[in-house]
Amino acid sequence: MQMPPAIQAGFVWLLLLLVVVVWPSDVSAGSEEHLRELVATETSLIDTLREYIEALEQQLMLIRRETSAIEEIHQLVGEQVEEHMGNPLNVLTILKRFQSVWPAIEQQANATLTLSDNLPDFEMELQLPSEEDYETALLNLLRLQSIYDLEPATLSLGIVNGLKLGSAMSWSDCLEMARKSDRNGDYAVAKYWLETALKKLPATGNATTHSVFSEEELGKVQILEASLNTHYRAGEFSSALTTVKELLLLRPTHQNWQKAKAKIERAINGTEKKLLPKRKSKAKQSKSVEQLLIDELCRATTQQVTTGSRVLECRQNNSYLRMLRLEQLSEDPHIMLYHDVISIRQADKLISLLDDREHEQQSKGVATFAPMEVSKLGQKMLRGINYQLGGLGQMELWQARRHSHEHVTEPEVPSTTTGHEKHVARAILNLKESKLGGALVFPQLELGVNIPRGSLLHWRIRSLDEFPRLDYRSRQLVCPVLLGTQLSLWTNLN
Repeated sequence: MQMPPAIQAGFVWLLLLLVVVVWPSDVSAGSEEHLRELVATETSLIDTLREYIEALEQQLMLIRRETSAIEEIHQLVGEQVEEHMGNPLNVLTILKRFQSVWPAIEQQANATLTLSDNLPDFEMELQLPSEEDYETALLNLLRLQSIYDLEPATLSLGIVNGLKLGSAMSWSDCLEMARKSDRNGDYAVAKYWLETALKKLPATGNATTHSVFSEEELGKVQILEASLNTHYRAGEFSSALTTVKELLLLRPTHQNWQKAKAKIERAINGTEKKLLPKRKSKAKQSKSVEQLLIDELCRATTQQVTTGSRVLECRQNNSYLRMLRLEQLSEDPHIMLYHDVISIRQADKLISLLDDREHEQQSKGVATFAPMEVSKLGQKMLRGINYQLGGLGQMELWQARRHSHEHVTEPEVPSTTTGHEKHVARAILNLKESKLGGALVFPQLELGVNIPRGSLLHWRIRSLDEFPRLDYRSRQLVCPVLLGTQLSLWTNLN
């Protein structure tokens, strides 16, 4: 059967688009620039398709009008064909239609094939996500779910801690999360995502007359198949048997499911040892005690500003004629939070002096942050901070860091290589707060800090002995950012 011209034209255009589009291989899925390009790509495709559809609808409207007029004549004739053809006027009319009307309709139908000639030239580079980008996004969301203990039911609605994190997920999105969890060996998380996917299936009333099965039934089959594989690989044969029975209720004659049912029953009865899954999913790596503590600290900092012992102090700053508010978070090692070191206006100015072009030299795998350069003018503005705070030590050049949802959390240990032994302390100046997440935590001290915008955190990384040595308690990390972006400046003090 030949494809209708209108549909054929659409497929031709889409195939041309897929051929000429350049799929990026050197752009990370999480970079803001790449994400902006993806939004621009969708906007361009939507606008072009809208114009194409409007032109196609105009052509189809003409064809529909002509064919409807002929159809009305056929309805009037009904079964009285012989009587109708006995009228010479009717004979002349039908012959005329084959001479002029039908050729015109054919010409209009063929005209739809030329609509793609008026489409824009898509040989320009359009950024589209790759399969690796999609897999990375799934991993990022699962990692955030694990750290912040997010429930699939609320996360699928785009809600985290009462805040709207993003758009709601469909049942197919939840199914992909379940499959990814299963591949990672996290059976419990996969099970919850599968349950959430089932609850998100549309009602049966959405079935159309053109489809044999409703979307609900087709989706349920996919979810139950994934559940069957998950239960079986996890060795949960009773759950697998229940699932395959539910599948057979939907498709009683499905041979593969009948074989799977028999196989599972033999495995339950223990009649065949070899029936255990040959391909086991990747075993889930259990978290260390430190990582569990880090997760707990990160979760706690989303509920309150700081955690840990605090001593408030006010100090007069004569040069700037204002009081500085200090918050001592730890005495040993010394950790001090200086509030409102710079104003919001000064923070915005420093942000404008950051180099948006992130370093090309990125470590393999997922990065802990995105480094950015501070311009010479920005470094000059930052020189007065040390004097303003009463001389914390000799500050090195400041380095900017951007933290967002794609960055992992790994404890940062001060370097012990030659040239770094002079570093005795570190400082962070927060220029932009994330909407949720991004706290700085010290696992050994069980301390988590949300550094307010314009404030500076200072802490010692070496002991106060005659021969200073690295203090392992100074190991720190930045919690994953759940919503928004966090920009901060880091420096070492000698």
